[in-house]
Amino acid sequence: MKKYTKDFPATIGQAIYTYGDANIRDIVLYLEKDGEHGIIITKDTMYCNMLRAVQITLSQIEHIKLKQERGKDDQLIIIAEGVHHLFNEDIPEIIETLTSLTDKEVEYDRNLFDTIYFNAKTILEDIRDDLYEDTVLNDTQNKQLKEYLDIINNAKTLDETNYRLEMELLVDRVMQLVEELELDSEEIDQLEDASKKMHEQENQMFDQVKDMYANNKDTIKSMTGIDVDDLKNKSPEELNGMLDDLCDRFNISKDQLASLAAKFGNRH
Repeated sequence: MKKYTKDFPATIGQAIYTYGDANIRDIVLYLEKDGEHGIIITKDTMYCNMLRAVQITLSQIEHIKLKQERGKDDQLIIIAEGVHHLFNEDIPEIIETLTSLTDKEVEYDRNLFDTIYFNAKTILEDIRDDLYEDTVLNDTQNKQLKEYLDIINNAKTLDETNYRLEMELLVDRVMQLVEELELDSEEIDQLEDASKKMHEQENQMFDQVKDMYANNKDTIKSMTGIDVDDLKNKSPEELNGMLDDLCDRFNISKDQLASLAAKFGNRH
């Protein structure tokens, strides 16, 4: 849609007549699809006509939610007096206007892995585009930035299992980079919070696995053929063969297994 914050086109008169209010004053944003379809936001009211005409009083807005999922278009959900209003177009412009006119902040509707993906994507792209002031990367950091951006760009094509693994490994690496560069932003705060939640989940899972093994040694040995108590007596060649067999049995790669082992090893 065409965006206007001043110098409104003559067609706004038709928009006001079709889905607005004859008493409209102080227009802050006009998004025009055509003369009869679009969005008008004043200092106190939002008038919309996409699929149907809707009028939202800004003081009645309870939540401004942004739903984001990897590989899907963003959806903006405005909740006013319990009614959900969905928007798929011009989301950044609508959010910027509504948050400036109300006391509401954007609430992000994302799972933990998508939280990592979207915030890491924004942070890395902002570093690449030099949007953080006085930020100079050395050769190693430039190489890391390119590598992490490649991971983000390839994430859309991954299946869910590999996507989650990549995000688990990426979050700490991005956080280490921003700490080295001494950067600060809302996205970095959100990524740090997601990292803490990820570690909490991993620690809980690790403890559950330890408890499960302690209580079910015989069952696990019969399922995998591995007696952990006996691993200390194995040669490197024997251990490597056991890893190959384990990867084949559970259809995972050695790289995936090594990445997970390194991650847990560093933490425990």
